[in-house]
Amino acid sequence: MTKERVSLISVCVNIALAVAKLGVGFFVNSIALIADGLHSSLDIFSSFVTFLGIKISKKPVDERHPYGFYRVESLTGLFVALLLFTSAVWIIWEGIDSFLSPKPVYFSAWAIGVILLSVVLNELMARLKFRYGRRYESLSLVADAEHSRADVLSSLGVLIGLFLVRYYAFADAVVAILIGLYIVWESFKVGREITDSLLDVSNKEIEERIRKICSAHKIEISGMKTRKIGGANFAELKINIDPKLRVNQVSKITKSLEERLLRNIPELKYIIISIEPHEMKRQTILSEFGPKICTTEGLEEIGPKKLGKRTIIPLEKGEISQSFGAKEYLVLDLAEDGKILQRKVVKNSYFKKGTPHGARFVKAVSADKVLTKGIGPNAKRNLESFGVEIEIIPGNKRLSDILKDYENSFSH
Repeated sequence: MTKERVSLISVCVNIALAVAKLGVGFFVNSIALIADGLHSSLDIFSSFVTFLGIKISKKPVDERHPYGFYRVESLTGLFVALLLFTSAVWIIWEGIDSFLSPKPVYFSAWAIGVILLSVVLNELMARLKFRYGRRYESLSLVADAEHSRADVLSSLGVLIGLFLVRYYAFADAVVAILIGLYIVWESFKVGREITDSLLDVSNKEIEERIRKICSAHKIEISGMKTRKIGGANFAELKINIDPKLRVNQVSKITKSLEERLLRNIPELKYIIISIEPHEMKRQTILSEFGPKICTTEGLEEIGPKKLGKRTIIPLEKGEISQSFGAKEYLVLDLAEDGKILQRKVVKNSYFKKGTPHGARFVKAVSADKVLTKGIGPNAKRNLESFGVEIEIIPGNKRLSDILKDYENSFSH
């Protein structure tokens, strides 16, 4: 399922909830329920704005926008945060007004039913948006998920107010004010996160992953800057290079490093690598580095052309091998939404009896992830140093089960 589809589902759910809450709220004369209905009405707009932001942010770069449209997600999110704050002020005002001019609130089974339905649907939507927002690194979708989770809490507050109004006439007004104050807090919380994104704050997690990959290849970093724009990350990297290396060698090193970083850190959309020459105690380090990660020198690129995120599975006699090193592997290229773009069995040209060289095969086919039933500590360390994800699958799982899981994931 794509980010856009999740947003559209959210729009439809919020339309249904807003109509139900406002209708029943006016019928039973509940300020808290009407306030919650207004909140759901704004959720329709916020979810639609989130959808537009996600769609526009995916537009390709052009001459006027060399860094793309990733900031659109942040701008639409800021607009939604301002709407939330405005609605919160209105809800608080209505709550205060109900203190000054109290109106009777009718306890109704319909109102209870609408609130319970709202709690269930909003919790389901929150979990759905959290799942896909984190999978696709979408700030706007995660923020919208937080919004849905806030709706769950506010609806529970309304439910409490409807019960207590029979014992305390101003209970409904008190709950409305508390809901308004909660939405104020929520709007500031979301607004602060989005403001950070607009101010291009650094991403410490991305920096740590960059350092890990460079350290694995014995590349010394002299300076690094990162910035997060919407759901995308950009980096500027300065590395120390032996001044005795030729220009073509330096070019190969920087190009290979750039490809490795972009491949193993999907959230990283653009990186600039600059060189700072310096004298090195061991001049052999960088000359050895080139053949290790460059696909054209020392390690021949094998397998089909890469079409998406690449996952490999070791095979033995047409089934999943019990060990990581194998004579052949199933290569799966997956799209962002989980669809299988390419499926092919590739022989391990580095395989020798007693020395399967599974790690070399992984590098040669540019794999991003390995599914295996077992892997030795050395091979695991080697793959982790290259940023390759490792997933251990149960020993009784068959290849058909794995493929079925991917198909079910895409269909849903």
